[in-house]
Amino acid sequence: MRFLAMIIAILAPCQAANILVEPVIKPKKVIKARITAYWAHPRQDEWTSRYESSTGKRLVSGKTCAVDPKIIKYGSRVKVNGKTYVAKDTGTAVVAKKASYGKAPVIDLFFSTQKQAMIELNRVGRYAWVEVEN
Repeated sequence: MRFLAMIIAILAPCQAANILVEPVIKPKKVIKARITAYWAHPRQDEWTSRYESSTGKRLVSGKTCAVDPKIIKYGSRVKVNGKTYVAKDTGTAVVAKKASYGKAPVIDLFFSTQKQAMIELNRVGRYAWVEVEN
């Protein structure tokens, strides 16, 4: 009987450890969004031209985007047609869903130049199914 109790005492922690090691699956949501772009132009607002977001984070061309934080949390990874962006910024037109006439969430992709922005918008299209990972 003691032998059986010892075996159980040795194996029980191993089973508990297996349960704790399982990876946590991050929730993903897929939404249809209106895709727009903005770029660092000196005549735009002073923050964008300095590559600074409304949250104080640094904007990175082709890697960051502006979102409505009520729909997509800051720091979320947003996958648009196979390319991943990080939600670091917002804007009044994005929150008001101006580009979609209030019908769909707007995701505003950031680029250094207008040329880069237009190339990406031509690739992506006006609307896209986007995958959001918190």
